[in-house]
Amino acid sequence: MDTSDGVAAVLVAGGGVGISPTYIAAPYVKRGELVPILAAFAVDRSSMIALWPESRRANPNVKAFLTFLDEVFPARPPWDEVVFAGQ
Repeated sequence: MDTSDGVAAVLVAGGGVGISPTYIAAPYVKRGELVPILAAFAVDRSSMIALWPESRRANPNVKAFLTFLDEVFPARPPWDEVVFAGQ
């Protein structure tokens, strides 16, 4: 399988052990259809990086946009809270 939704569907149907992004797995975990294993080996990663020129460091628009990004993309998204609740 090469689609996250497909992998989750196969796992829920009893397809064995697999890996799935937490945002896909969270609803299944919440309903008790999937159980996280090996969570101690999960690696925190961040895929959102903001770069801007040094000359704009004090720009209020840039600061406001970065504040907005912090609100929209929290350090630990809510779906991770569901998956790693017992950790």
